Amino acid sequence: MTTTTGAGATTATTPAARRYELTSTQLWVALASVFAGGIHLAVTPEHLEHWWVYGTFFIVTGLFQVAFAGWVLRRPTWPVALTGIVVNLGIVLIWVASRTTGLPITPPEDITSHEGTHALEAVGPADLAATGAELVVICLLATLLPPRMRRATVNLLLATGLGLWALRLSGALG
Repeated sequence: MTTTTGAGATTATTPAARRYELTSTQLWVALASVFAGGIHLAVTPEHLEHWWVYGTFFIVTGLFQVAFAGWVLRRPTWPVALTGIVVNLGIVLIWVASRTTGLPITPPEDITSHEGTHALEAVGPADLAATGAELVVICLLATLLPPRMRRATVNLLLATGLGLWALRLSGALG
């Protein structure tokens, strides 16, 4: 197969060569994913000091996001995109819970000292940046889905957002 360049010259492209052409969407997803993962890995030590479960979550999250960047650059298939959407949405929802209602799991000493209440974490610039990057990843990955799946996914994401706003306005989310 041949393609024509802007100057009118033709170049041969094979199916194998086309398979490795990167799109700007892939590059932006990879950049945002590495950015979010880097932030999670950078704040791991302070979370490990608080509780090993929190630290482990940040290690796993950060490593997944960094590895996912390579995955989306190499094979941007719809299962890869859907996996990235689900994982990043889960991370965003955990972040929302940690800032509004508190996490359902806390270190044993926190449960006894707060009599079962869950402490809320403060919102800071690093976690806002990571969450923003995760939202960028989610939105861009939706564009890699087949049309029918994209519609369903976007509708589900919109319903999730509306549900969170409804919970916030009702007072259920801090």
